Amino acid sequence: MTWPFENDTSAVEKKLARRSIKADKRRSAFVILTIALAVSLMGTLCFLYSAQQLKTLDGILGQYQAGCGGLTREEVARLVGAGKFEKWGCTVEAGTARHEDSVLQISYVSPEMIDLMGYGAITGTYPQEKNELCVERAFFRYFGLPEEVGQTVALDLGDGQKSYTVTGILEAENGRRIFTVWIPEAAVDAESPYELRFRFAGSKGVEPDQLQTDIDQFFAEMGIPEEQTFYSSSYFGMVDLYLGNGMEVYAAALLIAAVCAIVIYNIFYISVMGKMREYGRLKVLGTTPRQLGRVVKRERRFLTAIAIPLGLICAAGIVLIAVPGYWSWGDNLRSAVVVSLLTYGTVLIATRKPMAMAGKVSAIEAIRATACSRQQGPSVSRQLHRRLTMPRLAWMNFSRNRKKAFVTTLSLGLTGILLLCVSAYANSVDVKEMAQSQFGDRSQYLLQYEDFAGREFVEMQKENPLGQTLREGLAALPGVDHVTAYSLTCVEIPAISAIPGNSEHEPFVVRGISQEDMAEMYAGNGVLEGTADYQQLLDGDGILVCPAGSALNEIYRTSYQVGDTVTLSCYNGQSKTYTVMGIVQDVQIGSSTHFFILPEAELSVLYPEISDFTGYVNLHTERDSGQLRRAVFSAVSDQRVAVSGLDDLAVELERGLRGELARDYGILVFIFAFSLINLANTLITNLLTRQQEFGVFQSVGMSDRQLSNMLSFECLYYVGITLLVTLTLGTVCSLAVCRVFDRIGMFGTLTYHFPALQVLLFGAALLLVQGVFSACAVRYTRSLSLVERIKAAD
Repeated sequence: MTWPFENDTSAVEKKLARRSIKADKRRSAFVILTIALAVSLMGTLCFLYSAQQLKTLDGILGQYQAGCGGLTREEVARLVGAGKFEKWGCTVEAGTARHEDSVLQISYVSPEMIDLMGYGAITGTYPQEKNELCVERAFFRYFGLPEEVGQTVALDLGDGQKSYTVTGILEAENGRRIFTVWIPEAAVDAESPYELRFRFAGSKGVEPDQLQTDIDQFFAEMGIPEEQTFYSSSYFGMVDLYLGNGMEVYAAALLIAAVCAIVIYNIFYISVMGKMREYGRLKVLGTTPRQLGRVVKRERRFLTAIAIPLGLICAAGIVLIAVPGYWSWGDNLRSAVVVSLLTYGTVLIATRKPMAMAGKVSAIEAIRATACSRQQGPSVSRQLHRRLTMPRLAWMNFSRNRKKAFVTTLSLGLTGILLLCVSAYANSVDVKEMAQSQFGDRSQYLLQYEDFAGREFVEMQKENPLGQTLREGLAALPGVDHVTAYSLTCVEIPAISAIPGNSEHEPFVVRGISQEDMAEMYAGNGVLEGTADYQQLLDGDGILVCPAGSALNEIYRTSYQVGDTVTLSCYNGQSKTYTVMGIVQDVQIGSSTHFFILPEAELSVLYPEISDFTGYVNLHTERDSGQLRRAVFSAVSDQRVAVSGLDDLAVELERGLRGELARDYGILVFIFAFSLINLANTLITNLLTRQQEFGVFQSVGMSDRQLSNMLSFECLYYVGITLLVTLTLGTVCSLAVCRVFDRIGMFGTLTYHFPALQVLLFGAALLLVQGVFSACAVRYTRSLSLVERIKAAD
């Protein structure tokens, strides 16, 4: 605001700001590029987050809401005929089969189900006759078969080997050796239960609680028991998913803004210092500190007004290419406003100190100043005679402005620290170790009754498919070190089934543990409360409870304390009450958590008719091979026994890890770009503002080669300090990160591996910048005559 008694100098200030921008195009380009990069990265994160949310929500809204199992085909037709479904589909699980060293998951899936669940496109047609199949494309690739519709394949799907005609190929990504096989409805056993899934008609816009109430009422009207019904946890949790707080996005945006602020501060600081003479001349002519501040403000405002829209346009383009079809104007406009305000606030903070310096400097001091004349140290050296070598001269200039050097090395060092943390995590995570921590008892192969529970599980145990004969045969296979087996059985717990919201006849797997295993597994910190003494449990009808963190409470809405009682109801009509004598940690032995553990001898009390309770068999080997895998699959003839391999799980985990690391390294590339801009700005500014100094050096005998060496050493100091910070602080931080993840345990045991390759690449990139700068600096210096350089500062 201009008061009536003041002169309106806005036109002059605007002209000075415009001329300043034109006169220093390099600095202006650096500022615009830095701000645009920051806005582009923050905008990309926000826009991509919004697009992924919309994509996820779209996928959820297009899938099923609820369903019911254990139906006949007539019941499916009756439910569909009620006219309450917007979309529906049904399926019949036909079990699994083994083909050489792979597993085939066999099922009938109705065409409506394929559309409802989004299983993927089919090349060809869905099978109609009993001798027709639809098979996953990965199956043909793995076994080296032609990827063609119409070919004949020989498979044993549980009723002997037969020839089938491939009428369709399922297009789905799969890196495992577990393949999907779809059969026609004509091949489904008449006694097989159907599973129905659906979207309720008129559900759009209905609150989740109300929708679930309406579906419950529909099931009750149609006579479907509650234990046969289920709901999509993804769909009914979509509100929390869609309205996720996105804290990781905001944290990343703040980190980017902080790095951007450091770079912008350095650029403006050096720019203001370089223009001190101009500001001094303006002060001699009567310019006030406030007017000088307004000139710098206009420069800042003009550059920001160009950079922010440019960055937002780049971010929008990236997201439209990466996630097409999921652009949300409402969400993205809000994000754009937030990013713009955050960026402008960052620029305000970053330029506050340089603006204050421009206004406070006196006219005489400003005229004497150069870009390198401020903050040269607390005192002048008392050493009268010094050997002036090129490294020493480079160090003198490097330490001339400690603040500038600190800010530049800080931005580069931050990049190095983040790089070391991410790279050390990537190098220290052993995908196979991660898979082993989630697979069996750290075995290579796991055999189990995967598709059976409840009464079926108990009936199958009577036949003993995982009995001693099979285990001895597996242990004799070449390459198998040893075999471990664990006892299990299945019961019901009426007290848990009676809790509202739980299934009426929920089956629970109870683990039986031997005296030796109990002493080994639950020694030390394995027992959270009470005791895990085998004999005390046996004598006192005791049971151990494994809450698995909060899983027992979250899934079944119950918890146990030492002294509580648990009544187990068996499928042979028996029941027995046990006292909780210990709360223990979860010890992984299979593919699921077991909440209740008994002494092994107690299983025979519950089911005296069963002679062998083996439920898990783990095969341990030091080195897996295709030959061993085929031998294991061939040795297990009973199709009811599911065989899982560690390598299949490792493939899935590795794919997810690669995606996560790609995102992390992508952010690092942007931060590294900021740092390089900062380094280039510092070096180029030093070069341009010290031409007079270089001219004086060369006038007293410094050669072009010596000048080149001095500039190279100066750049090497930045590189060297950056690498020193990276190797010291970065190593400490990376060790801390790996230690934290190791304690969490979700990635298995992390063994720290120093990321030597990534550090070498980082150092090579910095040295490349140093080499390019040295070559360009010498070429630029040679383009000016000695007289022109000596007069450069006037």
